[in-house]
Parts: sequence; C-alpha cells; structure tokens
Amino acid sequence: MLILNSCSFPQGNKYSTSGSEANWKSYPALKSDPIIEHPKDKTTSLWTDRLLQCGYQNQRFTPEERSEGTILMKMIEWPKPPKPAVPFLKSSDPSHVHFVIVNSGKTFYVGDQLQVMLRMNDFEGHPKQYGGDYLQGRIHTPALKAGSAGTVVDNQNGFYYINFNLSWPGKVEVSVSLVHPSEGIQALDRLRNDWPERVYFKSTFKSGDISETTVCDLCLPQTEPLCNFTDPRTGEPWFCYKPQKLPCSARINHMMGGYQQKLLKGEEGHYFQSGVNVKKRILPSGSGYVIVEPSPRTGTDLGKCFPGKPLLSPSGFYYQDQWMAKTCNIQRFDTPASITDCLRGKKVFIFGDSTIRQWFEYLIGFVPDLRKFDLGNSPKTGPHLALDINKKIKVEYYAHGKPIRIAPISLQDLPFMANKLDDIKGGKSTVIAFTIWCHFNTFPVETYIRRLQNIRRSILRLLDRSPDTLIVIKTANVQALPRQASLYNSDWYSYQLDLLLRKMFEGIKVAFVDAWEMTIAHYLPHNLHPKRVIIKNEVDVFLSYVCPLKKG
Repeated sequence: MLILNSCSFPQGNKYSTSGSEANWKSYPALKSDPIIEHPKDKTTSLWTDRLLQCGYQNQRFTPEERSEGTILMKMIEWPKPPKPAVPFLKSSDPSHVHFVIVNSGKTFYVGDQLQVMLRMNDFEGHPKQYGGDYLQGRIHTPALKAGSAGTVVDNQNGFYYINFNLSWPGKVEVSVSLVHPSEGIQALDRLRNDWPERVYFKSTFKSGDISETTVCDLCLPQTEPLCNFTDPRTGEPWFCYKPQKLPCSARINHMMGGYQQKLLKGEEGHYFQSGVNVKKRILPSGSGYVIVEPSPRTGTDLGKCFPGKPLLSPSGFYYQDQWMAKTCNIQRFDTPASITDCLRGKKVFIFGDSTIRQWFEYLIGFVPDLRKFDLGNSPKTGPHLALDINKKIKVEYYAHGKPIRIAPISLQDLPFMANKLDDIKGGKSTVIAFTIWCHFNTFPVETYIRRLQNIRRSILRLLDRSPDTLIVIKTANVQALPRQASLYNSDWYSYQLDLLLRKMFEGIKVAFVDAWEMTIAHYLPHNLHPKRVIIKNEVDVFLSYVCPLKKG
C-alpha cells in the first residue's frame, strides 16, 4: 500500500536529558573523491564520517558546520537503560505509576507555575532507578476548550517533573501520558541507526517501450551497481539500483516503495503495545486538577507578530478553541475577505509535506476567490497553484524533495527545497512557509542536520538579497501511534528532529508556527493530519506574521 505524501504508516515538550550514542551500521561508500575535510580531532568529525557512509562524499563542510553538527548530536543524546537488554517485566509500566500535583493545597493564580511529579515503576511495581522515558503532559479545561503543553524534566533516576504555565482561570485538569518507555526508545534508536533503509523508495526508468523499476534510497547498500543521482547544486545524495537494460539517465519519477518488516528482536516487541506502554495515560494520585483564580496582576499588550522573536516553551495556549501565543497577538482570519485582504499582492510559496499541504488545502477550501488551477498533478503530490487574479494573489505548493513517501511523481515536480529557494527573487511581497521533518524519521539524524544546513544556507542567501522576504517555519506535530507506526514515525523521532529544527534557525529572521505544542495542547486525539480547527489556528498564526497588527 502506498502512502501518498504522508508520514503515517499503513493500517512541546522540552526534556532535560543526556545519554550516549547508538551503534552505527556501516554501508559501503561509493567510489568518488570525498570533499569532506576532516579535522585532526576525531571527535569533531564523527557525524560527518557517518554521512560518508550514506553517500555524502560531494559535500563541502565549513569548520562551523562541522562543529555545529557535533554540538547538535550532543544536544539530542538520550539516556539509555544501564543494560542493553532489559526484561519486559523490568521495563516502565504506566499502570503502576501515579503523578502528584506539587503543592496542590495552595491557591493558584493565572500566571503561576504548576508542577507535577511522578516516579516511574516497572511491571512488578518496583521503582526504576534510571530515566529515559518519553512523556507528554498538558493541562486543560474542557468547558473552556482551553489547553496548554507542559515541559518535562527527566532527573534520570526514575523521577520526572512536568511544569506548566497557568494561563486561564477555573478548574484546570492535568493529563500525563507515557509515549514510550526508555526501553522502547532504545529500540527506536537502534532501528534509526541500524536500518535507515527500512523505508525504501522506487523509481521508474523508461525509454520507448522499455520500462524498469528499481529500489532507491538515501542510504542504499551497495549490493549491486548503483545509479548516483546526487544533486549537483546542494550535494544532497540519492541512489537507485541500476536497471538491467536502461541507462541511469532514463529515470523519470520517484515513488514510495515499501516498509521493511520484522525489525524488532528479542523482547523489543513488548515495548510497543498500544494501550499498555505506548501513549498510555498515567493517572493521578489524589486530585488531578487545581482551581485557578484570576490574577490580580494586569495583562500586557504583546504587540504585533514579527520574525526573529525566540520561540518560547510553552509558546502559547488554547482558550475557547483559539490559540493564544505568548509572544505576540494572534489575529483571527474568520472570513474569506479577511484572508484575501491580508494576502493581496502576495506571492506565497509553501514547501514541505502533507502536514503543511493542509494549509494550502485550507486556504483554497475556505477562500472561494482563491482558485486552484489544474496542473494535472495528483492532489496528494503536487505541485499545486492557486490564484486570485483580481487581488494579485498567488499561492504555490511544492513537496520538499527526496526522501519523501509519495505516490509516483515526476522528477521535474520534486525539486530540493534549497534549490527552489535559490531561484526565488524575494521581496516584501514574497512569503515562504515550510516544514521538513517526518520523512527523515527513518534516517540517521546526521542526514537531517545536513539537509537543514543546506536549507538554512539558501534562506540566508535569500534574506541577504531580499531582507523583506517573510519566512515562516511550521514545526513538527504529534500523531497517533499504533504499533507499527512507532517503528517508522514515533513522536520521539519527530520530537528530536523538532528540537534540531528549532535550534538551527535560532537567531535568524524567521517566524515559527509551533504546531508541536498546538497539537499536544488541543483536546482532539493526536492525528498526523490534524483536524480543521487546529489547521485553522495554525493558518491564523501564519497570517498574523504576514499581516501583523498596525499598532503595537
């Protein structure tokens, strides 16, 4: 079964953690002259060494980029269990755990901090002595359709604290879930590093009446002759097995191939049981809520939204189903006219995957005058074009390039995002929105870091030649995790990539739409493709940067 530009498998939380590196499965490097320059200190070249094993021989790294990659790899290290193999009964069991609200008897006011604490136990009810579990927490008031995400602190001794900002008055309930036990994360880490080809792709080669299809991938074992399709502009590698009859130049498209199965070993399968230890709710000990009083302090005007502001955590909260940002005033674009007035004279480029294609679909579905032109492309692949000729609005959508799980798409329709950015003139009438994360969940983290470095370089060039260009980044979002989905698109994979995305664009004149916290904080069940109410809020945040308040 093909997944059409989707990160799902067929059917913000901020941790304070540390850990060690996973083992690496070596792939034969292609024969070419490596351009990567290695410093004498081996520790600073480790991450580029791993890129070489995935075919990145044609990359040029600055000393700053090499150093940055090492720092980022260190930043996302995750605590591991003290032993490589932990019996299932000794693994984390959320049914034996209860959280406690710290100082639950005090009077809380809007603006205060709320903290909950828990100690993880195993299936035998024994306290665990190490950390590494991945938790998500939120506070919410169903009657007010209010919610906010929490920040998780892992003490790495079995104790966890989750901190929340109290942003509205009333009865505020606490929800905590174990997304993955530490033992499951150890398995996910192994899969990501040992099996980067567990999702594979295909391409069709065609010449006249002859057609052949072969397997393709970013990290492709050289078990037979390869076609090297490394992009000449970015140096981003891509490989396909060579067809039997046709030359490599006969390649015409890219498509999803399939999923490798039976990847878990030993007791690892026990760590991925829906309703047992994957996204399993942890119940409170005693009261699971607090009563929050209105704050005697007066609020402040947050002012208009503009790029370059740091992304806080929590970045905002829902109230009456509307997202309220912590850093600026979000406007509500509740009518088609309000959106067309905002986008008048604008050229909007949207790059990414199906989770940001939802923005394009929302806009053309909500605004009648913004008409989609039939370019003969599949709705789930693109590229797509929508125009409002009278108001001189143009909106384009492009998939972000390989790797991407998608229905057959022509090579001409699947450019690398960095190349498209280099081709955009930019200016005050140009708006760029992008996301890139979930299709890298099955690959070594180093490949994602390098892709972001290439994209960032193009963005900096764009801002240098056209500083008035607006660039908005949509962060990752959470999803439902049935058993098999965890092995390919776990929230833990997405969370790590999201941390890297935020860090790599820190201090640059870009704006963020925090889809991560917006999907955790909402009352709707987690869904890779969020429901319309969430997408509407994401688009409101996006447009609040396009058309900030006149005052403030």
